[in-house]
Amino acid sequence: MSVTDLQEELKTVQMLLRLLQQEYSVLKARDLPALEQVVTEKQRCVEQLRDQIAHRVDNLRSRGLTADAQGMVAWLNQLPAAERVTATRLWTALEQAVPQLHQQNDINGAVIAAGRSHVERSLAILSGRDSLDFLYDQGTRKVFNSGHRGPIAKA
Repeated sequence: MSVTDLQEELKTVQMLLRLLQQEYSVLKARDLPALEQVVTEKQRCVEQLRDQIAHRVDNLRSRGLTADAQGMVAWLNQLPAAERVTATRLWTALEQAVPQLHQQNDINGAVIAAGRSHVERSLAILSGRDSLDFLYDQGTRKVFNSGHRGPIAKA
């Protein structure tokens, strides 16, 4: 592992954050073709980040260090002073980016859930069911109330 590896990992994390923010905009605009493109790019970025993290973890373990924050601190402390300053700055930036990624991902998830809820209510209305008439069972399958009145429209 090197300072360059941390730089590349930070670039990937920053790209993932930009893609999540772009995904949010596309979700709000309901632009399906753009969403498909962003999701494809996001998947590639996540795979790249997963590989980079696996490389970092393997590197720490190969040095006899734990694959956690304490192992990183131990590795940072082994670096020459000038390199340590740069690597510490990069590691701090990576640590600070993680909550931002989680927050944006949670926001995107809420937008998706809201959209899904809207579609489910619309489908319930079109099928003649009360939109509040269904729950999820233990297998997360929809269970509708038996008071089915028949569809309002047929596809």
